[in-house]
Amino acid sequence: MKGGTIIRTSAEDKKKGIRSVERALEIIETFSNREREQTLVQIAQKTGLPLTTVHRNVQTLMKKGYLEQDERSGLYRPGMQFVRIGGMIIQGFDLVQKATPHLQRLAKMTEMNINMSVYDNGESLCLVNIESFHNFGFEIKVGQRLPIYAGALSRLILAYLPEREFESLSDTFQTFTPITISQREELKKNIESIRIHGYAKSEGELQLGAVAYAAPIFNYEDKLEAGIAITGPEHFFTTKEKRDFYKKAILQTASDISKDMGYRKESRF
Repeated sequence: MKGGTIIRTSAEDKKKGIRSVERALEIIETFSNREREQTLVQIAQKTGLPLTTVHRNVQTLMKKGYLEQDERSGLYRPGMQFVRIGGMIIQGFDLVQKATPHLQRLAKMTEMNINMSVYDNGESLCLVNIESFHNFGFEIKVGQRLPIYAGALSRLILAYLPEREFESLSDTFQTFTPITISQREELKKNIESIRIHGYAKSEGELQLGAVAYAAPIFNYEDKLEAGIAITGPEHFFTTKEKRDFYKKAILQTASDISKDMGYRKESRF
C-alpha cells in the first residue's frame, strides 16, 4: 500500500522479477577461482544471454556492490559486497565459534595482533582478526585473501596441504616487500622446515618491520582445519626469551583449539 492505494503485482510482473533475479545469479555464477575477471562478451557467451541484457544486469550488480570493474583492464570481477555477506556467514562457522575464546585469550596474553585463516581455492582466507590495543597499523582483515605462499600464516597452511597444491603454484610469485619469498626452491625448503618444526615464522614479508609466528589447527580427521598467527613489530621480538614466549603461546593455543575441534592425538610438536 502506498499513499492509501493498494498496489497489486500482476503475474507477468512477478515472472519478470523472478527472471531478473535468475539472470543476475547466472551472471554471478560465471565467475570462479580460475576466472575471477571477465569481459561482458565472455559473460554473455557463458550465460547465453544477449549482450545488452548482460550489460544492463552487470550495471545493476555494480551499483549494488556485487560486481566491480577494473579501471585499467575494463574487466569485471566480484565486488566487496560478497566479502560483507561472507563475513556474516563466517561468524556462524563452528570453527570460529570454538576458536574465538582461545584467540581472545592469546591476544590478551601477548598484546599482539591475532589472526586465523583457512585455505580457500589457492589462497588463505582470513576468518578472525583481533587487533592489538597498541594499534600497530598492520593486520589482516576478516575476508582478506593472500597468496598461499606469502607470510607465515599463509605458508603454514600451504605446508600442511597435499603436495599437489604446491605443484600447482605459478612460477611467478607476487611480492609485497623485498623480503617476500619469490622463488619456488626457497619456498619448498621453507615449508619443509615448517613441517619439521610445527610452526612458521616470517619477518617483513608482507610489511617491513612486522614479525609473525603461525601454528596449525587440526580436526578430528587429523587434517589441517586452519592456521593462526600472532603478529607485531620486530622490536617486540628482540630477545630469545620473548621469541620463545610468543612461539610457546601460539603453539599452545593452536593445540587447545585443535582439541576443541576433535583432534585427539598427542601434540605433533
